[in-house]
Amino acid sequence: MYSPQQLFQFISYAKNYLELQDVEFKSSDVLLDPNKEEDVNKLIAIALAEHRDGDVPSGFAQNIPGDQGRSRGPWQIYGSTWESVLRQYSVFKNVEDINDALDDPGMNAIAAVIIAQYDVGERKGIDNWSTVINDPFQIKANTGDFIEAAKQYDTNLIENPVQEQDAEGNITDIPAEPTLLSNRNPVTGNVMEEESMSIANMASDLKRAKVGGLFKNNEEVVTYSGNRVRRMSGQQINNEHKNLLADVNVGDLSNQEIIDLYSKNVHPYLSYSSSFRGIDMQGDGQNIVDLLQNKKFSNRDNFYVPGENKVITGEQVNQRVNAVKSYMYQYFLNKKQEEPLEQLDSVYEYIFRTAFPYIKVEDDVEDAVGSTLQAMPQAFPGTELPTPQAMPQNNSTEAAPGFLNNLEKILRVKPQGSKVRKTEESVNQARDFLNR
Repeated sequence: MYSPQQLFQFISYAKNYLELQDVEFKSSDVLLDPNKEEDVNKLIAIALAEHRDGDVPSGFAQNIPGDQGRSRGPWQIYGSTWESVLRQYSVFKNVEDINDALDDPGMNAIAAVIIAQYDVGERKGIDNWSTVINDPFQIKANTGDFIEAAKQYDTNLIENPVQEQDAEGNITDIPAEPTLLSNRNPVTGNVMEEESMSIANMASDLKRAKVGGLFKNNEEVVTYSGNRVRRMSGQQINNEHKNLLADVNVGDLSNQEIIDLYSKNVHPYLSYSSSFRGIDMQGDGQNIVDLLQNKKFSNRDNFYVPGENKVITGEQVNQRVNAVKSYMYQYFLNKKQEEPLEQLDSVYEYIFRTAFPYIKVEDDVEDAVGSTLQAMPQAFPGTELPTPQAMPQNNSTEAAPGFLNNLEKILRVKPQGSKVRKTEESVNQARDFLNR
C-alpha cells in the first residue's frame, strides 16, 4: 500500500527518468506536467481514486490487478492498451511481459506520466482514466476530497514504505532493521559486488541531489575528511546539495561534467549503519573488515577513479588496494575502541580507506572521460582526498583516492533525528549493534 508521500516519490522518479529521455512536458486541463505541483496532486489523486473506499479516499493506493487482471499497479494501467506506446521508451523496450513491468510501482509511475502526457486521439492525457473522464471526483477541477488527500506529502521528505504488496495482493512487512532498498544494488552475499553506474544513473542522482532528495533528513551520514570519519545529518547534506546545484541544469551538462559533479559531491557520502551492503556487523564489526580484506574486484569490470579522472580495470584496482590492505588491517586491529560509536567509526574508516574509493562504471563513462572540463561548482569543503600519513609506499602502484561509491547512500537506517548528537540513546543503539 502506498501513501501520497510514496506516490509523490514514484512520480519524481518517473519525471527524472523521462527528463533523461529528453521528454518535454506539456501542461493543459488534461495534460499533466510532473514539474507542476497542481499536476502532481492530480496524478496522486488519480491513484487514490483508483483504489478508493466507495466514493471516498482510503488514503492509500494498492498494487493489485483490477478489472479481471487487465489493469495494473497503483495507477491501474492497461498493459494491453498501452503496450505499443510504452515500448517506445527504453525502460519498457526489453521487458518480456508488459504487465509484469507495470506491477513495479516505479515503472507504473513512468507509464502514468507518459499517459498523462499523451496527446493523440480523442482521449488525451488524464481523460484516458475512466475514473477521471467525467470528473465525478473533481480531480480535473483540482478540488474535492481526493485532491485534498493527495496533498499529504512533503517534497523534502523521503519516506520508505513499511509494507510491500505483490501483484496477488499479499502484504508483507518490511523489517525495520537496515536493509538495502535500491533495485540497482541487490544483496548478493558478496560485499564487493555492485551494479555499474552509467551516465544516466549519475545524472539521475544529481537531479535528486538538486532537490535535496538523496538522503532522509533524519538519517545519519558519514564521510571521510581530515583523516577522520565525520558524521552529519542527512538534512545537512541535502541542504548543501540544494545550495551547490541551485543554478545547475543537469540536463545541460556534458557527460564529463556529470561525472565530475557526481564523483565530488554524491559519491563521498555513506549512510551510517550497523549493516554494510545488507550484512550485519557482529561483535566489534571485524566480520565486515575480514570480508573486505579477503575479497577482490572482478578483473572484468571497469572503475572510475575520482580525483584522477580516468577509468581503470578491476585488476588495477586490486593492485592498488592490495598495496594498502595489510597496513589498514593492522591499523584497524590496533585501533579497536572501548566506546561503541568510536568502534563503529573504525569500521567505517577501514571501508573508506581501502576497497571502496572506486566507482564501478559502464562503457559510456569510459567513453566520456578525457573530454575538456568546463568550470563547475567545486566539491563541498572537507571532502578532499585523504592522505594517510603512515601509509606504506609502493612505487609500483598509486595510492587509493578517498571517495566511497554511491551504493551505501540508500542503506536504510533507523531515524537518528535531524541533528547528529552523541546522546546516551545513540551510544546504547551502537552498543546493541556491535554486541550481538
